Amino acid sequence: MIEQKALVRDVFHNGVELEYELNSSCSGCASEDSCGVGTVAKAFNGKTQRIKVATNQILNVGQWVTIATKEANVLVASAVTYLLPLVGLLLGSIVGQKWLVDTLALANYSAILFGISCGVLSQQLGKFWLRKNSHLSPSIVIVAPHYS
Repeated sequence: MIEQKALVRDVFHNGVELEYELNSSCSGCASEDSCGVGTVAKAFNGKTQRIKVATNQILNVGQWVTIATKEANVLVASAVTYLLPLVGLLLGSIVGQKWLVDTLALANYSAILFGISCGVLSQQLGKFWLRKNSHLSPSIVIVAPHYS
């Protein structure tokens, strides 16, 4: 399980909006100063990200929680987010070239537009699929007590 502490920023029906700090493990690495990844990580130090998490728990704004997700869920969501649009773009471009340009004798830019359209369509399909499969989303595993 991958865990992250997050702050409740907004509460709504059947869910909350959480904010967490983006962090990397570069600060603990001996090669931090000579590594390009460490340099990029320093640029994003202190940045935050907001996500919405479905929950039936009663939470208050300003309360700290710990969210977690399985490593396999991260891999699946990453594949759907990044690989599916790429595959759609490539397959759309190949089909566009063979069908629109070679068979129908249309201009080359029609294959490019068809490939981009397939890439965008597959990205939207992946987005829809991820929304339907909410079990891939992080869940709240620990709720810290709220002190006013």
